[in-house]
Amino acid sequence: MNENLITIDTVILDLEADSRVDALYSICAQLFLLRKTQDPSGLYADIIKREDIVSTFAGQQVAIPHVITRSISEPTLSFVRIKSEDFTWGGDDQDVRIIFLLCVPMQDDLQKIRQSQSYIFSSIAQLMSDTVIMDLWLTTSDQQQILNSLQAAFQSNFSVII
Repeated sequence: MNENLITIDTVILDLEADSRVDALYSICAQLFLLRKTQDPSGLYADIIKREDIVSTFAGQQVAIPHVITRSISEPTLSFVRIKSEDFTWGGDDQDVRIIFLLCVPMQDDLQKIRQSQSYIFSSIAQLMSDTVIMDLWLTTSDQQQILNSLQAAFQSNFSVII
């Protein structure tokens, strides 16, 4: 696994956001501050364009927006917990508290990218079905615990490296 896919800096707890658009914009700004993107507006536009095709609401209070873009410098996964319990993803009562944003740079080998995305989504889905993990994600104030839960799952499920 790419050890830098998710780091303590891309685990954001209790983000204050009023909408999906607001949350995604804030995450892109954070990725700019972390020097993962030099074009946060372009990254945001690509994410919204992808999101407008089909919602990435995954159920169980989780959304997994993802994008292949020229506006990111390296594969990056952000874990974001929304502060408000009244936050909805699409405005149609899809309650979301956790956002996983996966950004992957455009490459020639799209098949490898899509296969890698599949492993990441599979790992997240397995963790979502674990009530202990979900409770941890929703309640802990320790970013390292969240990071550890994700890295352990990725290491056990990954046979393809982004």
